[in-house]
Amino acid sequence: MSTIFTDSIEQAASVIADGGVIVCPSEGVYGISCSVLNEAAVKRIIAIKHRSSTKGLIIVDSSLEYLREYLDTSRVDAKAMAIMDGMWPGPHTFVVPVIDEFRNAAVRDDHTAGVRISAFRPFAEICLQAKTPIVSTSANISGEDPTTDIDSLDPRITDNVDLVLTLPCGGLSASTSIYNTLTHTLIRPGPMWEEKLAKIK
Repeated sequence: MSTIFTDSIEQAASVIADGGVIVCPSEGVYGISCSVLNEAAVKRIIAIKHRSSTKGLIIVDSSLEYLREYLDTSRVDAKAMAIMDGMWPGPHTFVVPVIDEFRNAAVRDDHTAGVRISAFRPFAEICLQAKTPIVSTSANISGEDPTTDIDSLDPRITDNVDLVLTLPCGGLSASTSIYNTLTHTLIRPGPMWEEKLAKIK
């Protein structure tokens, strides 16, 4: 079956809910997404990208409602919880431990996961309508450059997904922040990180 190209978030959410894989705009670049709860779809994304299965994938949701049961927040101290609460929703990813029972290809080798609560409309609405957290990883073969241009998407990606959501990306020019909640390490600073952090402190 050929790939569907559409600007319908509702249609994209339906594909996700049915276990499919889509290309979806993110805050910065186009990415590939599926339900994090569908192991076969997660593994399919890893295969499409030729990505190492040990690296894990970022998990995105519109709130912690669905994700909370999979995160081991008992290992996250009050300081890290306050930073997460102050930064979310927004383009900030936090490395958080997951519960032992959550065995998933999106989880990293050290049994943590990168988690982002996003206010970006396509992400938020897909998660709400599909009633699932989704994974997000850039829509490119591993080692190659991501793109913000729908017409520059690699056919090796678009030919192997079920749907391409053709809405524009969010216009974020900087990379999103990544913060490890266990080590209190800022792995990568992102937009407005220092300004928001100062208000939290």
